[in-house]
Amino acid sequence: MRYALAAVERWCHGFADVVVVSPNTGSAAVRRAIGGDVRLTVCPDYRDDYLGQQVTKLYADEFTDADLICHLDSDVVFDRPVSPADLLDAGRPWIVRKAVGLLGRHRPWLAPTEEFLGRPVAYDFMQQPPFTYPRGLYAEVRALCRERHGIPLARYVAGRPPRGFSEFNVLGAHAHTAHRTAFTWYDADTPEVPRLCRWYWSRGGIDAALRRELDALVTAPDEPA
Repeated sequence: MRYALAAVERWCHGFADVVVVSPNTGSAAVRRAIGGDVRLTVCPDYRDDYLGQQVTKLYADEFTDADLICHLDSDVVFDRPVSPADLLDAGRPWIVRKAVGLLGRHRPWLAPTEEFLGRPVAYDFMQQPPFTYPRGLYAEVRALCRERHGIPLARYVAGRPPRGFSEFNVLGAHAHTAHRTAFTWYDADTPEVPRLCRWYWSRGGIDAALRRELDALVTAPDEPA
């Protein structure tokens, strides 16, 4: 997270706010780690925090008044200058998709996404971060949950089995169906796909080589690494 935030400070300009959401347990350590220009919002603890952090993303519109919300996980590090305009194409947020038929056999997110939406899903929408959505989309997904499943979205997601939900696939699939012309859709593995950051694996640890790479990303040329 320190590297992700340092990269935001170095590379990102023109954004209204940077918000870090942390469960209550651990929030003191997170508060010590973030810079003064970052706003910390504390959320409840969840039995399964992998599902819990998805809940917070699906209520992101309650943490900011921004018209567009850009999600950045702690293992995503910007590596070039980025402004809000880079998250748009012809004024529309862009999303990278990949047809389900082109994926490997391991796609545990697919069945939970189809179960939640109540229809087949043709694409994976988690191909390229960061993920940017208009604020109205979140309320629509929450309303859809009440309509289809009869309970609040937070309760639905928190009650799923481990790895039993995919927030960005739900948001992307709903946007693809309900607001297709409001987004620009890029097919993965094509030259047109915008690439603004590097995507690591948060549970993979940081060895010496990776630390040198990350230090270089977040350190300006005239600063010591």
